[in-house]
Amino acid sequence: MEVPISNKGRKAGTRNSSGSGGGSDGAKRNGSRSGQQEGGGQPEELGGDCERRLADAQRELGRLNEELARQKASADNLGRELETFSYSVSHDLRAPLRHLIGFSNALLEDYGEGLEPTAHSYLDCIVRAGRKMEALVDALLALSRIGRQDMTLLNLDLSQMANSYAACIREADPGRKVTFSIPERLPAHGDAVLLRTALEHLLENAWKFTARKESATIELGSRKDGDEVVYFVRDNGAGFDMRFADRLFGPFQRMHREEEFPGMGIGLAIVQRIINRHCGRIWAEAEVNEGATFYFTLGS
Repeated sequence: MEVPISNKGRKAGTRNSSGSGGGSDGAKRNGSRSGQQEGGGQPEELGGDCERRLADAQRELGRLNEELARQKASADNLGRELETFSYSVSHDLRAPLRHLIGFSNALLEDYGEGLEPTAHSYLDCIVRAGRKMEALVDALLALSRIGRQDMTLLNLDLSQMANSYAACIREADPGRKVTFSIPERLPAHGDAVLLRTALEHLLENAWKFTARKESATIELGSRKDGDEVVYFVRDNGAGFDMRFADRLFGPFQRMHREEEFPGMGIGLAIVQRIINRHCGRIWAEAEVNEGATFYFTLGS
């Protein structure tokens, strides 16, 4: 804006007021440049702080991974030692057990007529207890062998394995009325010997616990859970109380009295170990007198 100037001895003229305004604008510009210069160091400081934090986090992650690797190696070593110990103890117990049972039977056969009834009873108890312990030792040996056995991974058909075993148990007990529901083909990837063992234990379990059903049903199948295939063996038998499901896969753990359903209580422990060796999971759902379903995966 131009303003008139009136001075003595001078012509009236005009002055541009931009001088004062220019100073103000200049101050603003200088302030803006100054602010940019001061702020220019701030992203660098933030960037350096982020890099330090990232480096600290990476070091901590590396430390945790090393600790996890050490713990895993320690657990693996302990597992191998336990398996070796179990195998050695079980193997070494077999010979004295055979002697115990054998000499007790020899006493009954050779001197049975001269023994009193009470002595007969005592020897019978010794033989029965020895045979039960022999069965327990054999079960421990079978469990320990699962962890020591080499694995050969192949593409398999679980349906073929199931049909073969179903035919065997039908032949062993032809009087039972049991319906097997097995798909035409059920592909899986794993070790043939181990998976056959696991599947046979699950089917035998279902066969045993449907013994009191007039019309029993045993089903083998699978379903998709995201990218994972979940296999299952289902029956409509005795089932069990889910409150005790946490002990289901422990060696020699029983969910029913031996008088109701005889067995050693080792089959599901063997199945779990086989599934673990395939990097899979196994769990069960059941209801008393309504049957049970055992689910398992086989990892990737």
